[in-house]
Amino acid sequence: MEMLRIRVHARDDKSNELMRTFQLILDQAAREEGCTDCHLSRDSENGIIFTMQQHWQRWSLLNDFLGSEHFQALLGAMKSLSQTYVIEITDSKHRERRDSPI
Repeated sequence: MEMLRIRVHARDDKSNELMRTFQLILDQAAREEGCTDCHLSRDSENGIIFTMQQHWQRWSLLNDFLGSEHFQALLGAMKSLSQTYVIEITDSKHRERRDSPI
């Protein structure tokens, strides 16, 4: 099982816009072949921090999603609407983490 986790610290005035973007991406990802589940949570103490998590049957299917237009749109939204973000990909062989540039 492969996992994608994205943690985003939104700009104060952009959290609702970022939330809508995440919801659109989750709806699209749920229909993708190989996506077994996807969740979005908002930090209860700091409402501008979001975590999206998805599980995929195989690396090749997750990799297809990472190259998709809607995932690229999410990356663009995160760059413009967030203070920072972290992308973690864990597969059966390794774990990779990418932080946003500061």
